[in-house]
Amino acid sequence: MPAAAPVNLLGHREFLRVWFVGAVASTIRWLELLAVGVYVFDVTGSPFHVALFTMLRMLPLGLFGAFGGVLGDRFPRARVLRAGLGGMCLVSLALGALVASGRIELWHLALGTFLNGVFWVTDFSIRRPMLAEIAGIPRMGRALALDTLTANGSRMLGPLLGGALLELVGLGGAYFLGAALYVLGVLAIAAGELAETHTERPHEGVWHSLIQGLRSLRTQRLTTAVLLVTIVFNLWGFPFLSMVPVIGKESLGLSAFPVGLLMSAEGAGALLGASTVALLIRPRFYRPVYLSGVVVCMVAALAFAHSSWATIAGLALLAAGFGIAGFASMQSTLVLVHTPPANRGRMMGVLAMCIGTAPLGLLHLGWLAGWLGPHTAITVIAVEGLAALVLVCRLFPEILWWQEVET
Repeated sequence: MPAAAPVNLLGHREFLRVWFVGAVASTIRWLELLAVGVYVFDVTGSPFHVALFTMLRMLPLGLFGAFGGVLGDRFPRARVLRAGLGGMCLVSLALGALVASGRIELWHLALGTFLNGVFWVTDFSIRRPMLAEIAGIPRMGRALALDTLTANGSRMLGPLLGGALLELVGLGGAYFLGAALYVLGVLAIAAGELAETHTERPHEGVWHSLIQGLRSLRTQRLTTAVLLVTIVFNLWGFPFLSMVPVIGKESLGLSAFPVGLLMSAEGAGALLGASTVALLIRPRFYRPVYLSGVVVCMVAALAFAHSSWATIAGLALLAAGFGIAGFASMQSTLVLVHTPPANRGRMMGVLAMCIGTAPLGLLHLGWLAGWLGPHTAITVIAVEGLAALVLVCRLFPEILWWQEVET
């Protein structure tokens, strides 16, 4: 059965509603990441604090990702997703009110950032498997590529909105807009009945589920390799984006809106990359797209670190986004394709924990940036990441596309 085009997937009502929720949540995530990053750097002048706030947003994925996967197996996914969106809406309203009243403090932002990260777990561990199951195996790769395309488009729109709102109405406006968008997401999920495919495991605890998922990796070398590459990317690839506001303001002398424009260049590259994947992807290209995406991202990070002009920095971020899109599109696809349906919730929980290693990478980068400066820090982590990627390929050659793999 040939894979349907992405536009045909959007004609499926259930798929469209779940996809729309992801578009909304991702736009808010990147809007807040830029707005909070610029605000924190203006207040503290510290690159380490900027990296710390990005770390707080990612930390819950590592701590609670397994819980999200188990919730998706045990309870109706639409209900859990609505609860997560509602929780993020309340947090954004509370932070917006604190800003509007002039009582906002950094610890409020830190707590709110962490709580939004907690609710974000439901988006990754529950919503993406819902998309994959609605699309079915023949269309799964393109379905997740389309979702990545949308998420990456929001990485272009979100920073632009965040930078514009900071200059026009301040941080409170960014949070109030986020709350309104979350309401739209809740309404989209509540608009009709979604098919539920959760698996009842009433006597299986979260840790037992996680351990079973990890044990299954002993016979799934390709999935193990995918998870290790995910760890490499999140420790040494993704963190460099947290330094964009710092370098934009400190080294390139940009104000909030131009910094948002610079950050959106990465989103534009990701949108281009995800569009390419969604239109052209075939199963035999899954592994090369996944692996080369990480390489492109890290090489682009090196170029960004040594850019002294905003235009060159923007082009480097454009290339980084292109690589990240390929990696992100295939990350969940490879795991879901090579995992039996009954174990997908478990394995997505394990994948979420691997993505949740990003806070360690952000701490590492933040410490290096405080010691060596942001430019040198990005250079160091990119070189470390490329070396770690070579090691994974040597230990698990199954990840290389010219190796035969059982499906």
